[in-house]
Amino acid sequence: MAVCNRQIPFPIVLALLVLIGACGADETTAPSSVAFADPVPLPTEVLEEPPVIGLSVQNLSRTFFQGLEGGARGEAQASGATLLVADAGDDAAQQLVDVRNLIDQGVHGLIVSPVDSGAAVAIAELARQNGIPLVAVANQIGTVDDYGPQFVYPGTVALVTNDDLDMGRKAATFVAQTVGDDQVTIAIIEGKLGTANAVMRANGFTSELDALGVSYEIVGQAAGDWTGDGGARVCREFANLETVEIIFSMSDAMTAGCVDVLRTAGRDGIEVVSIGGNAAGIEFLETGAISGTVCQKPGTMGALAVSTMVDALATLEFEQGLRFYETPVVTAGNQMATCIPQW
Repeated sequence: MAVCNRQIPFPIVLALLVLIGACGADETTAPSSVAFADPVPLPTEVLEEPPVIGLSVQNLSRTFFQGLEGGARGEAQASGATLLVADAGDDAAQQLVDVRNLIDQGVHGLIVSPVDSGAAVAIAELARQNGIPLVAVANQIGTVDDYGPQFVYPGTVALVTNDDLDMGRKAATFVAQTVGDDQVTIAIIEGKLGTANAVMRANGFTSELDALGVSYEIVGQAAGDWTGDGGARVCREFANLETVEIIFSMSDAMTAGCVDVLRTAGRDGIEVVSIGGNAAGIEFLETGAISGTVCQKPGTMGALAVSTMVDALATLEFEQGLRFYETPVVTAGNQMATCIPQW
């Protein structure tokens, strides 16, 4: 594979770095105040060789992104593409460096799972200025505050993701089935505070509770950072709140940490509803530790991101928009038919 050394003028690189520094500190910072040079046109001729695709993931120490990478690798192999993978380690600044390195290695397309939606605007502009098609996966580019939910950033091929609003709505149905007409107090374990995924799941959850006529009060809300340790930390706080009756966890990974804490604290009478469908979540369903979950399929999502990029490069259709995969509701009674864990 030939190495492509497409250089960006230093003032543009500086602008990108200034932007990512600002957005990394506060994801709600509006990115539109930074001016960028005109983009390089996207490819106008179909490749005569198998494509080389760069994949930048948030953090490969998390099983969700291991599943996403596995699905992406499987689809790349099936399509004849070469996949180069970079692990940002949950560091937005490192992710920009990783993408720059992937471009220098001569990739024909980029798939990026943004660590930070606001900071990822710099990545999108970097790809545009090099004429590299870009697919966002698992998290949007551009904050919900600035652009709204499920936003496909201009100049990118697609956003391949969960329907986070819909998953939040589905999680709310478990609450409605549990409480009936009674008023209920709820605590929420978010993912990373303010990220697009977390905002949309919370919005979907509360809007569906309202639509279903559930009488509820949110008595606690804190970020568990998508990890078991984070879920445990937040649940220690919630276990001390005598008023908490239901906990909504935005990820089975965080739920795993939370369930252990509730058991230890003698609060396992608190109902827990979750999102994830991973191996731990399915086990919790079977033992009755949680009421229900919503099945995420990171391998399916990774494969869809690669197939979307391969198709774009083969057809030169670089505006494919928002792409979802199915995320079914999972209970102890239907899990074998609806959700084989992919993470």
